[in-house]
Amino acid sequence: MSKLVSASDAKNNFGGLLESVAALGRVDVVRHGRPVAVVLSPRYFQTLIEAARSAPVAPVVNKRMIPAHLARAARMRGPPVEFNED
Repeated sequence: MSKLVSASDAKNNFGGLLESVAALGRVDVVRHGRPVAVVLSPRYFQTLIEAARSAPVAPVVNKRMIPAHLARAARMRGPPVEFNED
């Protein structure tokens, strides 16, 4: 569970922010309704690190949208098909 705190409240009441982090593990700081920071307790942070280490590694996927030989051909510059040198 996390708590939302405005940036000005976090600045003006830093001690209270730290108490909330210690109790909840995570506090989200927002400015003008948009998230700008996340403050984590060491315990919560360690949990995230361990979860990331034990997560399966995704296989490498070819992310090209077109085959490489077609991409190379598209980059080649040459005269237009109807080019006339007269």
